Amino acid sequence: MSYIEKELTKGERIVLLGHVSAWTIVPRTLLTLAVFAAVAVVAGMLSWLVPLFWMTAAPLAILLWIALVAQLLFRLFTTEIAITDRRVMSKTGLLQTEVKVTPLDKVNNVNVRQSVFGNMLDYGDIEVTTATADTNDNHSVASLAHADVFRNTLTEITQN
Repeated sequence: MSYIEKELTKGERIVLLGHVSAWTIVPRTLLTLAVFAAVAVVAGMLSWLVPLFWMTAAPLAILLWIALVAQLLFRLFTTEIAITDRRVMSKTGLLQTEVKVTPLDKVNNVNVRQSVFGNMLDYGDIEVTTATADTNDNHSVASLAHADVFRNTLTEITQN
């Protein structure tokens, strides 16, 4: 059960629950593979480097991938945003969490930005702006899966 599901009030129901897209690891994985392939080509040209390559470069490539992807995986498992029939709720973090709650009538805009990979793999950065002047009250989730669906659902619900 998600954090947001636990925080629902009596009679409140989730309209849409959003999560960070697992596809976000693809660009960094491709970058790691490109670096690994370039080093492999250089090692192949210099035959004396081949044993050294498999002993050092391969483990370093794995460590590079882990370093690049660990942050994304952490965010994938600790970030969620939901539209309920009463409000917008977002939660980030694991040990130190940040929870934002905005009543639907206080939602001003919903903005989505998508990168080239985001367009191809259906994810984007979403920002839900609120009626308050404090930008810290806005809900921002990077790499939200199906960001367009989230935006359209929230727009439809707030116009009714």
